[in-house]
Amino acid sequence: MQRKVWALGIVLILCLSMGVNTQTAIEQNNIDQELEWWDVYSRDKDRDGISDLLIWKLKQDNEFFNLGEARVFVRYDHHPTDYDIQKLEDVGIEVTFRAQFIDLIGTTMSRDMIHEVASWDGVVMLDDIGKAEPHMADAVPAMGVDNVWTEYDIYGEGISIAVVDTGVNNAHVGLDDMDDDIFTDDWKVSAYYDAVQDSLVCSPCQPGQSIDSGTHGSHVAGIAAGTGAGLRTGSTNGEPHIGVAPKAHIVNVLSCCEGDIEDIIRGIEWTIANQKIIEPNIRVMTSSLGEQQIEIHVDNDGNSAWSQAADAAVESGLVVLLSAGNEFGAATVMGCNTIDSPGDSRLPITVASLDKDLNLAVYSSRGYTSDGRVKPDVATIGSNIWAPNAESINDYVEKSGTSMATPLMAGIVALTLEANPDLTPTEVKDTLVAGYSIEREILDDGGLVTNDCSLVETRPDNEYGYGQADPLIFVEIAGMIDPDVSVNWTLAYVESEVNGTVVLEKPEIYNGTILKGTAITANKPTVGVEVKFGSSEWYPATDTSNQKNWATWEITIPEEVSKGNQTLAARLVLDGGMSMSAVNSFSVVLLDEYSLVTSINEGLSSINALFFFPAIILAAIAMGYIFTQPRKSKSNLEVEESGEDEFVWDNDVAIEGQNNLMTTMFGAMSAKTLTLCALYTAQGIPSGFISYTLIAYLAQQGFSAAAIGNMLFWVYLPWVFKFLWGPFVDNYHYLPMGRRRPWILSAQAGMVVTVIIIALVPEIDTKITLLTALLFFHNCFASLQDVAVDGLAVDILSPEEFGKINGFMFGAKRFGTMIGGAGIGYFMGKYTSIGIAEGLFLTVPMLLLIMCLPAFIRERPGEKLFPWTEGDAMVKPSNEVKVKDKLEVAWDDSNKWDMGDHNAKSLSVDIGLLIALDLFLLLTIADFAGRLWCHILTLGAAMAYFGLLRNSTFGLQAFDLAPVKSDIVKALSLRAPLVGIILAMLTYFWEFLIPVLNVLFIQNLGWTDTEYVLVTGGWAVTAGIAGTILGGIIADKYGARRIASLFAVLTGLSIFTIALAEPLWENRKVMWWLIVIYPFFGAAMGISLISLFMNVTWPKVGATQFTLYMAMLNFGALFGLKMAGYFEENFTYTTTIMIGGTCQLLIAFVLPFIDPGQTRRELGNDF
Repeated sequence: MQRKVWALGIVLILCLSMGVNTQTAIEQNNIDQELEWWDVYSRDKDRDGISDLLIWKLKQDNEFFNLGEARVFVRYDHHPTDYDIQKLEDVGIEVTFRAQFIDLIGTTMSRDMIHEVASWDGVVMLDDIGKAEPHMADAVPAMGVDNVWTEYDIYGEGISIAVVDTGVNNAHVGLDDMDDDIFTDDWKVSAYYDAVQDSLVCSPCQPGQSIDSGTHGSHVAGIAAGTGAGLRTGSTNGEPHIGVAPKAHIVNVLSCCEGDIEDIIRGIEWTIANQKIIEPNIRVMTSSLGEQQIEIHVDNDGNSAWSQAADAAVESGLVVLLSAGNEFGAATVMGCNTIDSPGDSRLPITVASLDKDLNLAVYSSRGYTSDGRVKPDVATIGSNIWAPNAESINDYVEKSGTSMATPLMAGIVALTLEANPDLTPTEVKDTLVAGYSIEREILDDGGLVTNDCSLVETRPDNEYGYGQADPLIFVEIAGMIDPDVSVNWTLAYVESEVNGTVVLEKPEIYNGTILKGTAITANKPTVGVEVKFGSSEWYPATDTSNQKNWATWEITIPEEVSKGNQTLAARLVLDGGMSMSAVNSFSVVLLDEYSLVTSINEGLSSINALFFFPAIILAAIAMGYIFTQPRKSKSNLEVEESGEDEFVWDNDVAIEGQNNLMTTMFGAMSAKTLTLCALYTAQGIPSGFISYTLIAYLAQQGFSAAAIGNMLFWVYLPWVFKFLWGPFVDNYHYLPMGRRRPWILSAQAGMVVTVIIIALVPEIDTKITLLTALLFFHNCFASLQDVAVDGLAVDILSPEEFGKINGFMFGAKRFGTMIGGAGIGYFMGKYTSIGIAEGLFLTVPMLLLIMCLPAFIRERPGEKLFPWTEGDAMVKPSNEVKVKDKLEVAWDDSNKWDMGDHNAKSLSVDIGLLIALDLFLLLTIADFAGRLWCHILTLGAAMAYFGLLRNSTFGLQAFDLAPVKSDIVKALSLRAPLVGIILAMLTYFWEFLIPVLNVLFIQNLGWTDTEYVLVTGGWAVTAGIAGTILGGIIADKYGARRIASLFAVLTGLSIFTIALAEPLWENRKVMWWLIVIYPFFGAAMGISLISLFMNVTWPKVGATQFTLYMAMLNFGALFGLKMAGYFEENFTYTTTIMIGGTCQLLIAFVLPFIDPGQTRRELGNDF
């Protein structure tokens, strides 16, 4: 009874010291909810914005700070900006640290600046940067840890524990590796960060690379996760001193004790920022450090900078364990309210110490905190613990204190997280620790430890917290969470730049905002989704799914919940309430204000799937119409050929033994088929590396979809302009070596040379701009090679071969893509020494090998193999070619200044071309040149266009208003070729999904870049090859237009399926199939359209016209890539994917308007 009276007196004194009249705890809490932390900060009794502790230290002359200066945390009511930094530096204050996760800046300032800075707008508190100090194989069975090992085979595997302490000496055999076999390279310390030097020293760390600046940290690390290797000094039963979670990894965060608390906070912030980067991920952070105490504990209200940093660590997803302190809590009255900072933090688990008889240790600090909260939270053994001696490589030493109890609890948490990796920090503390610890009562202990600091509380109390940790029960209860069901948020963190580094920040959420999420119930009876805002009660969400199965849900933020930095928690409760999903947590900043926008789904717009339904119906109708139209012949040409082959063979030349594309066979395969396919494979290899391996690497490095799309735009830009190669390839030849072969050999050589140059540039993967430029030049040669090969195909293939051979060619290109993507990507993932440059260099021998085919196979018999060998030109125009119109000379003096007689139609064509040019310039150079310069360049081009062409503009030629009509304009004046251009631009516009899906899967769904590339660049490409070959064969048999319409609809529907399967996005098996299926349909559609483009191409301008279609294919794809950033910034992933599916359906709308046989029916089959 006497102790109760003394304790009550202490609490009354604490209340008076905070300047608060005698009120109940409930009234005080109500007041606190209306005030900011700095309004009730227990270290600022006079409310002048300067910590009383800082004032006291300044009065002690130079005992704590250097002469004339002070180490000060400047704390703000907002996150510090560059302006705040500059303002401090402008008055001569040295800025030593800017926190990322709490609102403060570390400084060294002149003492006479303190009162001035405290008066600045936005500055709410000046705190001293104090010093930190440590809180100084029988415990395992005493706590029941060995039962977890034997009954469940759980040892903490897959968990990294961050030890924020004096360091960890991994030269000790109990801390060097995981299995005590030094030759297996499974190092125990997965990373070592020196917070004093702000340097990541190693990750992972070989023995001896990780150090301990003292001995405390190694002892702590060994208790949590040591393997027990070495001597068995002090063992009473001959057993090794094994840590609680011996298969857990250790992250050494050396933060103490040479500097001050700024180093501790820097170490905590590094742990927060890197928790998901270090492998295995950091799930637990333990710190057995406390603030150096110099006066009575009346200032431990959880608002110190160190305490708030520990809270931020919990909000980030870490389970944080802190020591209660060793301030002789058994001392009557004076032992109460002895919890040190940061043990007074609100969110971490503060650990008290037990002796080995499981009674509370005499030295273990006790609550209340100075703001009346109950502390500690749990108790474990901390007395007489043997753990690694950092001064030896194999010996152990005994220590006692809450410092030892804390890592023991950290090891128990690691065991629990292995049992259920989905547990959140809130669940560990509020569900397991609060609900299933063994309740203890201080009065039952007897002796010196019976100082009762609790007034009315029985659970938790200020001695044991919720009680004695029970590791076996914790693991069993954690396992009750149903692994078949899950709940997810559709929120996303926001990228921001801090000190030149891109970091992910919490999104700001307004009052009344509608938060959304998804859930998987596995068809089990469900109560529903519940959401918790910070430490609030659980609020029921609303089922918004069509089938009322909680596939989608939403909840409006209640106005009454606490604002500021909060962790949102969602869970799916099953019928009966006995089991539930793992809780899904997300940290946000809840704003106490309203926004005009009250609905959020990653901050993006969402369009209902029903909006796209009419497009599906209309596409199906268009496809049905095409299938009802009769074919005019059984060949893919769908019209009788007019004209004969226009090349003439020289029969006087002996052709025996001369390999050539026209007559040579290699078994069942013709030389032309083999060569065309091999050359397309050569295009695919570097393209696959760029499109899959490179962009997955960039996504893994954190590049956005917009940045990746912009890079791909420039890399593939030459493919848009490749039609400019067409006239050169059509009109300039070295005929003794063939019409196309010299161009092919030159372009292939250029491809090889540019790849070698890229491979030789040191650290090219860090020079993205240079890499982009070099790949641009590589694709200049690749696009030239493509133009020459396409021209060759048009020359030597008959219409009946278009579908099949094109299927083989594009299948070969996809095969090359698979080699460059999944193939090289696999080796890069397996061998870390292979980087971007080395991966590209692997393509060189393959490109050279393929180059041998055109080098040693003639285009036609009798031609030269090389310029220095014998042979003659074997192709010449036929005398039987009929020219329908007599062409006039375009540049006759009589019409030199004649601008022609334009009409509305001709002007619309010419102006349309200039508008297209202006749009293209806006897409390409507006980002750095500005829109005005784009318009000026377009105007200049217009003046040159009309001035140079005068009476022969494309518009005048198209409507027979010019004296001369060029062959290409003749071809494009027909409806079928013009519709072909529209189709070509639509075909691959959907590729804006490529960077978007990369970001979705790698950055949001947790796929590794290697894993994603193996699917997209491997199995998906294999499916694409199958689709290409099958599509080409059936296009020949049933008609290219029909098959293109069929597969356009199927491709669109398969892409729609990915969007509609959003609740299954985290199911990798389902997503694997969806990623693989749509490329099959898309490839079949693409090859059918390419076959169709060959049908509407006039052989006389084959290289130019067909290349124009291929260029429009690439322009559509690049335009889509350029739009990737727009879609990412403005629409949800689901809506963006459905837009991509709709783009494919548009192809089916256009196909009824193209007549495949019109070109050759009206213009002939002439060269």
